[in-house]
Amino acid sequence: MSDRATAFDRMMNPWAYDADGNLTGSARAREAARTQLNSASASGGGGGGGFSADTNALTTAGNNSDQIHARLNTEGRGADEATAKVSTSLANWSTGKAAAGAAGTWDQCVAALGGTIGQTTQALRATAANYRQNESAVQHDLGN
Repeated sequence: MSDRATAFDRMMNPWAYDADGNLTGSARAREAARTQLNSASASGGGGGGGFSADTNALTTAGNNSDQIHARLNTEGRGADEATAKVSTSLANWSTGKAAAGAAGTWDQCVAALGGTIGQTTQALRATAANYRQNESAVQHDLGN
């Protein structure tokens, strides 16, 4: 991975890194599970000896997604007040108008991203619930 990609990942997933900037043990385990799932030759992977889903990992991912969503709604709007002051103070200048336009565009982007993250959260939770329900049905049908 390039330095830029690593820096971006650290910025987007700060909980996955320790104070020294290294992946935490749980982040390494999730990465290993993701690699296994995507690997055709791995046991339990895409084309290997079967398929399994870690519903706890899906639930955790949903919870992490929900935390990102909550942070986005607060931290993603952190510059709103300062930008409003700039656009009001410089209303007769092109800078003020540009600041107001940029704030509007930013708010639209934050709202769109929030919608996508919210949908992802719900999809992860629903997928985990569906796997649990199906596993329970299979166990019941097999008489276990």
